[in-house]
Amino acid sequence: KKFYLKMKGAGEFEMGLVSEGYRKLATIICLITSGSLDKNSVLFWDEPETNMNPRMIRYIVEAAAELAKMGVQVFITTHDYFVQQCFNLISAYPKINEGNLDIQYRNEEGKIRYSAAHQVSELEHNSIMEEFDALYLREQSIIYGDI
Repeated sequence: KKFYLKMKGAGEFEMGLVSEGYRKLATIICLITSGSLDKNSVLFWDEPETNMNPRMIRYIVEAAAELAKMGVQVFITTHDYFVQQCFNLISAYPKINEGNLDIQYRNEEGKIRYSAAHQVSELEHNSIMEEFDALYLREQSIIYGDI
């Protein structure tokens, strides 16, 4: 009557005691093993990085890519630089995009307009990168004085 997460080399944990990030991953695994998430399914995953250890971001992105390879249509929303860049690595470098996945990025502007691209660098407006650049310029300004 309880749900447990078994982690290789770490033991067995009651789900109520597991971090929110691992609960998300366990839920995806449960959906796959139960057959609820399979070919021709659609997965909407809003900000998978929330409550997740940053070291797990790569694996979340790789898992989403693997789901897409098995025929699941995956939609992910994120405001996270690392999630964005992990997907960008897959789309930008064919040698790691073995399934020839079509990864598209959309960037909402208001409620009607958006831009789409196959690589992050091709987006006309990218709020994640714009903020990353602004932070870099702010740091440079602190270090070297006004730029």
